[in-house]
Amino acid sequence: MSTPHPHTVLFARGALARLALWPALRLAVHASWGGPASAEKQRWLAGVLVDQFEPFILAPTPDPASVSSRTGSIGSGSVSEPPPDNVYVEELLLQIMADEFDVTLEDDSAAAVARDIVKLFEAVCAGDKTFVKELEIQADVVKGKVPKYEMRVGSASEGESGSEWEDDDDEGEAESEGESVPQLLNHSEPRTREEPEVDDDGFTMVKKKGRQ
Repeated sequence: MSTPHPHTVLFARGALARLALWPALRLAVHASWGGPASAEKQRWLAGVLVDQFEPFILAPTPDPASVSSRTGSIGSGSVSEPPPDNVYVEELLLQIMADEFDVTLEDDSAAAVARDIVKLFEAVCAGDKTFVKELEIQADVVKGKVPKYEMRVGSASEGESGSEWEDDDDEGEAESEGESVPQLLNHSEPRTREEPEVDDDGFTMVKKKGRQ
């Protein structure tokens, strides 16, 4: 097995740190929405991102302009297509959150993560470790904390109301990261049972399901 290129290792470190900063993913892992292996799935997701970008990581330092413009051949010389862009990475993240954690995101946090992953790739290709170090410092700060969230059970059309769950030491954390409080749809949670209504005579009122 060949040793990964230092740039690949640097990208992997940055990807792990950026995912650790994603409130929606942190919550899904903390609540074990991906099952007992939720934490392993987070690391696996970082590996998926590394696999997507590794063919495009250069051994020599590339011209940042050529990477940003996504024109021409980028990578080890055998790659003729451009590296993944923001849209591709965002769709990949959303798909994995749905498949592995049974969660549908209703905010733009996946887009923010995707932008940072592409930015990370460009920085790593340029040999710049600054962004990676910044992400790792921020990840250390939020380690072990649970972000605030808004969640609705079932599908969006059901109009289920959500709740908030937060760590007292974590207030304002999502905002400081440039991301809003994650809004999630957790399809795995059971629907909340409504309490029966009793009229003035003590009779239980029965509501007909369907159209009111």
